[in-house]
Amino acid sequence: MPGSLLSIYKLAEELEMSRTPISNAIARLELEGFVVALKNRGVMVKEISTKEIIDMFEVIFAHQMYVLESVEHFEHYTFNLNELKSILDRQLNEKEQENYFKYVNFSLSFIRSFIATAKNNVMLQIMDDHRDKIVMSAVANYKLYPQQRYFSGAHYNRAIYEALLEENFEQARQRIYEFRQKTRERVMMSGSF
Repeated sequence: MPGSLLSIYKLAEELEMSRTPISNAIARLELEGFVVALKNRGVMVKEISTKEIIDMFEVIFAHQMYVLESVEHFEHYTFNLNELKSILDRQLNEKEQENYFKYVNFSLSFIRSFIATAKNNVMLQIMDDHRDKIVMSAVANYKLYPQQRYFSGAHYNRAIYEALLEENFEQARQRIYEFRQKTRERVMMSGSF
């Protein structure tokens, strides 16, 4: 049975690995919500619901708004504009190379760098906890529906970066809000992005 635990264990034996690390990895993936272990049947990749994706993005966008407000009102918070530009350039490059996996990862790296400005480890941990699920959902959808255009996170990231470069925080706030609305629409319409 392809994808069964037995098949996975046989592969592990061929690679001279014990079953314990495989079992631990599967248990961790199940704990993190990526797979469901089916007793005596194997492991199934868990589908991430539309609501879960929207909820994750709502938290991420709330963090971005908080960070933007903090930078606006407190001098000791400043964006690392060089890092944001570097990530944006790499995201645009991956779009040209049609590497959707890396494109999505750089889009989320841009957001993570933005949030890192607040120096809040809890916010970064939440971002990191959501990242893999968002990437998995985005790439799975792209593989299922390759005719769909990329979701243009790069367009919004560029607009946000340009607003930050000019220290136009109101414009940055507006671009983040537009990104939030487009993300919600895309997720709701297609069940993904």
